[in-house]
Amino acid sequence: MEILEGYYVRVCGDIYAVKGVLHPPRKVVAIPTYVRKENGRYHRIRNLKEAFSYIEEKKPSYLEYLDFTGQKTPLIPLNDVDEVYDPVKFDRADTEASRDALMLKEILTSSSSKIKIGITGSILLGLDEPSSDIDLVVYGVNSGERFINILKDLRINNVVKPVNTIDWLTETRRDSNISPEDWLRLESRKLLTGVFNNRLYTSKIVPFPREYWEDLSQRVREIGRARMLCRVVDSRFGKTTPNLYLVEVLKIMYGDGKARDVLQVMSMRSRFAEIASNGDIVEVEGRLEEVCCRDKKIYRIFLGNDERDKFLPVYRY
Repeated sequence: MEILEGYYVRVCGDIYAVKGVLHPPRKVVAIPTYVRKENGRYHRIRNLKEAFSYIEEKKPSYLEYLDFTGQKTPLIPLNDVDEVYDPVKFDRADTEASRDALMLKEILTSSSSKIKIGITGSILLGLDEPSSDIDLVVYGVNSGERFINILKDLRINNVVKPVNTIDWLTETRRDSNISPEDWLRLESRKLLTGVFNNRLYTSKIVPFPREYWEDLSQRVREIGRARMLCRVVDSRFGKTTPNLYLVEVLKIMYGDGKARDVLQVMSMRSRFAEIASNGDIVEVEGRLEEVCCRDKKIYRIFLGNDERDKFLPVYRY
Protein backbone atom coordinates (compact mmCIF):
# COMPACT_ATOMS: atom_id res chain seq x y z
CA MET A 1 0.00 0.00 0.00
CA GLU A 2 1.40 3.40 -1.03
CA ILE A 3 0.84 5.97 1.73
CA LEU A 4 1.53 9.53 0.57
CA GLU A 5 0.95 13.15 1.54
CA GLY A 6 -2.79 13.65 2.07
CA TYR A 7 -3.23 10.37 3.95
CA TYR A 8 -3.57 10.17 7.73
CA VAL A 9 -2.75 7.37 10.15
CA ARG A 10 -4.16 6.69 13.61
CA VAL A 11 -1.73 5.58 16.30
CA CYS A 12 -2.86 4.92 19.89
CA GLY A 13 -5.84 7.22 19.45
CA ASP A 14 -3.82 10.10 17.99
CA ILE A 15 -4.06 11.05 14.31
CA TYR A 16 -0.93 11.84 12.31
CA ALA A 17 -0.72 13.58 8.92
CA VAL A 18 1.52 11.80 6.44
CA LYS A 19 4.18 14.08 4.99
CA GLY A 20 5.84 13.78 1.61
CA VAL A 21 6.23 10.76 -0.66
CA LEU A 22 9.56 9.30 0.49
CA HIS A 23 9.50 6.95 3.48
CA PRO A 24 12.02 4.46 4.92
CA PRO A 25 11.09 0.77 4.72
CA ARG A 26 8.24 -0.25 7.06
CA LYS A 27 7.88 3.30 8.39
CA VAL A 28 6.03 6.47 7.40
CA VAL A 29 6.98 10.12 7.92
CA ALA A 30 4.06 11.75 9.72
CA ILE A 31 3.36 14.48 12.28
CA PRO A 32 0.67 14.57 14.99
CA THR A 33 -2.30 16.68 13.94
CA TYR A 34 -5.15 15.63 16.22
CA VAL A 35 -4.20 14.30 19.66
CA ARG A 36 -6.72 12.76 22.01
CA LYS A 37 -7.20 14.40 25.41
CA GLU A 38 -8.25 12.68 28.64
CA ASN A 39 -11.88 13.67 28.06
CA GLY A 40 -11.84 11.82 24.73
CA ARG A 41 -11.96 14.96 22.60
CA TYR A 42 -9.27 15.93 20.14
CA HIS A 43 -6.84 18.82 20.39
CA ARG A 44 -5.79 20.23 17.01
CA ILE A 45 -2.05 20.87 16.55
CA ARG A 46 -1.52 23.66 14.03
CA ASN A 47 2.23 24.22 13.84
CA LEU A 48 5.45 22.22 13.57
CA LYS A 49 6.91 23.47 16.83
CA GLU A 50 3.97 22.14 18.85
CA ALA A 51 3.95 18.90 16.84
CA PHE A 52 7.63 18.21 17.52
CA SER A 53 7.22 19.12 21.20
CA TYR A 54 4.39 16.61 21.48
CA ILE A 55 6.47 13.83 19.89
CA GLU A 56 9.48 14.63 22.06
CA GLU A 57 7.33 14.40 25.19
CA LYS A 58 4.96 11.53 24.33
CA LYS A 59 6.70 9.47 21.63
CA PRO A 60 10.44 10.27 21.65
CA SER A 61 11.21 6.95 19.94
CA TYR A 62 9.40 8.27 16.85
CA LEU A 63 12.04 10.97 16.30
CA GLU A 64 15.04 9.76 14.29
CA TYR A 65 17.90 11.54 12.58
CA LEU A 66 17.88 10.54 8.92
CA ASP A 67 20.70 11.04 6.44
CA PHE A 68 18.27 11.60 3.58
CA THR A 69 16.60 14.54 5.38
CA GLY A 70 19.64 15.79 7.29
CA GLN A 71 17.53 16.39 10.40
CA LYS A 72 15.46 14.71 13.07
CA THR A 73 12.34 13.34 11.40
CA PRO A 74 9.10 11.95 12.90
CA LEU A 75 8.78 8.31 11.79
CA ILE A 76 5.85 6.03 12.61
CA PRO A 77 6.49 2.26 12.41
CA LEU A 78 3.76 0.75 10.23
CA ASN A 79 3.27 -1.94 12.88
CA ASP A 80 2.04 0.80 15.25
CA VAL A 81 -0.60 2.07 12.80
CA ASP A 82 -4.16 1.15 13.82
CA GLU A 83 -5.97 2.77 10.87
CA VAL A 84 -5.10 4.40 7.55
CA TYR A 85 -7.32 7.21 6.20
CA ASP A 86 -7.31 7.18 2.37
CA PRO A 87 -8.47 10.52 0.88
CA VAL A 88 -9.31 9.05 -2.54
CA LYS A 89 -11.86 6.66 -1.00
CA PHE A 90 -13.79 9.33 0.90
CA ASP A 91 -17.46 9.51 -0.18
CA ARG A 92 -19.42 10.29 3.01
CA ALA A 93 -21.73 13.32 2.65
CA ASP A 94 -23.21 13.66 6.15
CA THR A 95 -22.13 17.20 7.12
CA GLU A 96 -22.33 20.64 5.51
CA ALA A 97 -18.60 20.71 4.80
CA SER A 98 -18.47 17.17 3.37
CA ARG A 99 -21.42 17.88 1.06
CA ASP A 100 -19.67 20.99 -0.30
CA ALA A 101 -16.43 19.02 -0.68
CA LEU A 102 -18.10 16.25 -2.69
CA MET A 103 -19.96 18.82 -4.78
CA LEU A 104 -16.70 20.56 -5.68
CA LYS A 105 -15.05 17.20 -6.40
CA GLU A 106 -17.92 16.26 -8.73
CA ILE A 107 -17.60 19.54 -10.62
CA LEU A 108 -13.86 19.04 -11.01
CA THR A 109 -14.02 15.40 -12.08
CA SER A 110 -16.88 16.01 -14.52
CA SER A 111 -14.38 17.99 -16.60
CA SER A 112 -11.84 15.16 -16.62
CA SER A 113 -12.53 11.61 -15.47
CA LYS A 114 -8.78 10.91 -15.60
CA ILE A 115 -8.13 12.99 -12.48
CA LYS A 116 -8.36 11.14 -9.18
CA ILE A 117 -9.21 13.72 -6.52
CA GLY A 118 -9.12 12.95 -2.82
CA ILE A 119 -10.75 14.77 0.08
CA THR A 120 -8.44 15.10 3.06
CA GLY A 121 -8.12 17.13 6.26
CA SER A 122 -10.80 17.28 8.94
CA ILE A 123 -13.54 16.16 6.53
CA LEU A 124 -11.72 12.89 5.77
CA LEU A 125 -11.30 12.28 9.50
CA GLY A 126 -14.93 13.03 10.36
CA LEU A 127 -13.82 15.90 12.58
CA ASP A 128 -15.13 18.77 10.46
CA GLU A 129 -17.35 21.57 11.70
CA PRO A 130 -19.87 23.71 9.78
CA SER A 131 -17.15 26.29 9.06
CA SER A 132 -14.40 23.80 8.12
CA ASP A 133 -12.32 24.23 4.98
CA ILE A 134 -12.33 21.84 2.03
CA ASP A 135 -8.94 20.14 1.63
CA LEU A 136 -8.34 18.45 -1.73
CA VAL A 137 -5.44 16.31 -2.93
CA VAL A 138 -4.53 15.16 -6.45
CA TYR A 139 -1.88 12.52 -7.13
CA GLY A 140 0.50 12.70 -10.07
CA VAL A 141 2.13 15.66 -11.80
CA ASN A 142 0.23 15.28 -15.08
CA SER A 143 -3.09 14.97 -13.28
CA GLY A 144 -2.09 18.05 -11.31
CA GLU A 145 -1.60 20.06 -14.49
CA ARG A 146 -5.07 19.08 -15.72
CA PHE A 147 -6.46 19.92 -12.29
CA ILE A 148 -4.91 23.40 -12.40
CA ASN A 149 -6.35 24.05 -15.87
CA ILE A 150 -9.85 23.04 -14.72
CA LEU A 151 -9.55 25.36 -11.71
CA LYS A 152 -8.50 28.15 -14.07
CA ASP A 153 -11.69 27.70 -16.11
CA LEU A 154 -13.80 27.55 -12.95
CA ARG A 155 -12.18 30.78 -11.75
CA ILE A 156 -12.92 32.50 -15.06
CA ASN A 157 -16.56 31.37 -14.82
CA ASN A 158 -16.79 32.52 -11.20
CA VAL A 159 -17.55 29.02 -9.88
CA VAL A 160 -14.56 29.37 -7.58
CA LYS A 161 -13.17 32.69 -6.38
CA PRO A 162 -9.88 34.00 -4.99
CA VAL A 163 -9.31 34.08 -1.26
CA ASN A 164 -10.25 37.52 0.09
CA THR A 165 -9.94 37.26 3.88
CA ILE A 166 -6.93 36.98 6.17
CA ASP A 167 -8.80 35.25 9.01
CA TRP A 168 -7.58 31.73 8.21
CA LEU A 169 -4.05 33.00 7.49
CA THR A 170 -3.86 34.70 10.87
CA GLU A 171 -4.68 31.33 12.43
CA THR A 172 -2.58 29.01 10.24
CA ARG A 173 0.55 31.12 9.64
CA ARG A 174 1.44 32.00 13.22
CA ASP A 175 4.72 30.14 12.71
CA SER A 176 5.80 32.55 9.94
CA ASN A 177 7.33 36.01 10.16
CA ILE A 178 5.64 36.87 6.86
CA SER A 179 2.59 38.98 7.67
CA PRO A 180 -0.95 37.66 7.06
CA GLU A 181 -1.42 40.55 4.62
CA ASP A 182 1.57 39.40 2.55
CA TRP A 183 0.35 35.80 2.71
CA LEU A 184 -3.06 36.97 1.47
CA ARG A 185 -1.41 38.71 -1.48
CA LEU A 186 0.30 35.43 -2.37
CA GLU A 187 -2.66 33.13 -1.72
CA SER A 188 -5.16 35.28 -3.64
CA ARG A 189 -3.07 34.72 -6.81
CA LYS A 190 -3.22 30.94 -6.47
CA LEU A 191 -5.61 28.57 -8.16
CA LEU A 192 -4.86 25.82 -5.63
CA THR A 193 -6.39 28.01 -2.93
CA GLY A 194 -9.76 29.71 -3.25
CA VAL A 195 -13.40 29.89 -2.24
CA PHE A 196 -16.22 27.59 -3.32
CA ASN A 197 -19.81 28.09 -2.17
CA ASN A 198 -18.54 30.63 0.40
CA ARG A 199 -16.20 28.01 1.84
CA LEU A 200 -12.40 28.10 1.71
CA TYR A 201 -10.74 25.31 -0.22
CA THR A 202 -7.06 24.37 -0.40
CA SER A 203 -5.46 21.81 -2.72
CA LYS A 204 -2.28 19.79 -2.93
CA ILE A 205 -0.79 18.18 -6.00
CA VAL A 206 1.35 15.29 -4.77
CA PRO A 207 3.89 13.65 -7.10
CA PHE A 208 4.13 9.88 -7.27
CA PRO A 209 7.37 8.40 -5.88
CA ARG A 210 8.52 7.62 -9.44
CA GLU A 211 8.20 11.34 -10.28
CA TYR A 212 9.95 12.54 -7.13
CA TRP A 213 13.39 14.15 -7.18
CA GLU A 214 14.79 12.92 -3.84
CA ASP A 215 16.26 9.52 -3.03
CA LEU A 216 16.55 7.50 0.18
CA SER A 217 20.27 7.05 -0.55
CA GLN A 218 20.99 10.78 -0.49
CA ARG A 219 22.86 12.48 2.36
CA VAL A 220 21.83 15.97 3.42
CA ARG A 221 24.05 18.23 5.51
CA GLU A 222 23.02 21.56 6.99
CA ILE A 223 25.52 24.36 6.37
CA GLY A 224 23.67 27.27 7.96
CA ARG A 225 21.15 29.87 6.88
CA ALA A 226 21.22 32.04 3.79
CA ARG A 227 19.24 34.85 2.22
CA MET A 228 19.41 35.72 -1.46
CA LEU A 229 17.72 36.96 -4.59
CA CYS A 230 17.14 34.32 -7.25
CA ARG A 231 15.57 33.94 -10.67
CA VAL A 232 13.29 30.93 -11.09
CA VAL A 233 14.42 28.91 -14.11
CA ASP A 234 12.15 25.86 -13.74
CA SER A 235 8.89 25.78 -11.76
CA ARG A 236 7.45 22.48 -13.03
CA PHE A 237 7.40 21.09 -9.49
CA GLY A 238 6.60 24.46 -7.93
CA LYS A 239 2.88 23.62 -7.78
CA THR A 240 3.36 20.28 -6.02
CA THR A 241 3.68 19.31 -2.36
CA PRO A 242 6.52 18.76 -1.64
CA ASN A 243 7.60 21.56 -4.00
CA LEU A 244 10.82 22.32 -5.84
CA TYR A 245 11.99 25.38 -7.77
CA LEU A 246 15.17 25.39 -9.83
CA VAL A 247 16.85 28.78 -9.49
CA GLU A 248 19.75 30.95 -10.55
CA VAL A 249 21.32 33.00 -7.74
CA LEU A 250 21.49 36.73 -8.51
CA LYS A 251 22.61 38.24 -5.21
CA ILE A 252 23.68 36.92 -1.79
CA MET A 253 22.43 38.98 1.15
CA TYR A 254 24.02 36.72 3.76
CA GLY A 255 25.16 33.14 4.14
CA ASP A 256 28.04 30.73 3.64
CA GLY A 257 30.09 31.04 0.47
CA LYS A 258 28.35 27.93 -0.88
CA ALA A 259 25.13 29.94 -1.07
CA ARG A 260 26.23 31.25 -4.48
CA ASP A 261 26.09 27.65 -5.75
CA VAL A 262 22.45 27.11 -4.80
CA LEU A 263 20.46 25.51 -7.63
CA GLN A 264 17.25 24.52 -5.84
CA VAL A 265 14.69 25.84 -3.38
CA MET A 266 12.64 23.06 -1.79
CA SER A 267 9.90 22.75 0.81
CA MET A 268 7.70 20.00 2.21
CA ARG A 269 4.94 22.54 2.90
CA SER A 270 2.05 23.43 0.60
CA ARG A 271 2.19 27.09 1.62
CA PHE A 272 5.21 27.52 -0.66
CA ALA A 273 3.53 25.90 -3.68
CA GLU A 274 2.38 27.94 -6.69
CA ILE A 275 4.16 31.09 -5.52
CA ALA A 276 6.48 31.72 -8.48
CA SER A 277 6.79 30.88 -12.19
CA ASN A 278 9.66 30.70 -14.66
CA GLY A 279 11.48 34.03 -14.92
CA ASP A 280 10.21 35.43 -11.61
CA ILE A 281 12.69 37.11 -9.28
CA VAL A 282 12.25 35.87 -5.70
CA GLU A 283 13.69 36.71 -2.31
CA VAL A 284 14.62 33.46 -0.57
CA GLU A 285 15.63 32.83 3.03
CA GLY A 286 16.02 29.42 4.62
CA ARG A 287 18.26 26.54 5.60
CA LEU A 288 21.30 26.11 3.33
CA GLU A 289 21.93 22.43 2.63
CA GLU A 290 24.47 20.27 0.82
CA VAL A 291 22.82 17.27 -0.82
CA CYS A 292 24.98 14.33 -1.94
CA CYS A 293 23.47 11.50 -3.96
CA ARG A 294 25.67 8.92 -5.63
CA ASP A 295 28.39 10.96 -7.42
CA LYS A 296 26.40 14.20 -7.49
CA LYS A 297 26.55 17.12 -5.04
CA ILE A 298 24.24 20.13 -5.10
CA TYR A 299 23.34 23.01 -2.79
CA ARG A 300 19.80 24.05 -2.02
CA ILE A 301 17.67 26.16 0.29
CA PHE A 302 15.16 24.22 2.39
CA LEU A 303 12.04 26.07 3.55
CA GLY A 304 9.46 25.43 6.21
CA ASN A 305 11.14 24.59 9.52
CA ASP A 306 11.88 28.12 10.72
CA GLU A 307 9.57 31.10 11.18
CA ARG A 308 12.10 33.27 9.32
CA ASP A 309 11.84 31.19 6.13
CA LYS A 310 10.51 33.06 3.12
CA PHE A 311 9.97 32.72 -0.61
CA LEU A 312 8.60 36.01 -1.92
CA PRO A 313 8.34 37.34 -5.47
CA VAL A 314 10.16 40.65 -5.91
CA TYR A 315 8.29 42.99 -8.20
CA ARG A 316 11.06 45.54 -8.57
CA TYR A 317 14.69 44.55 -8.81
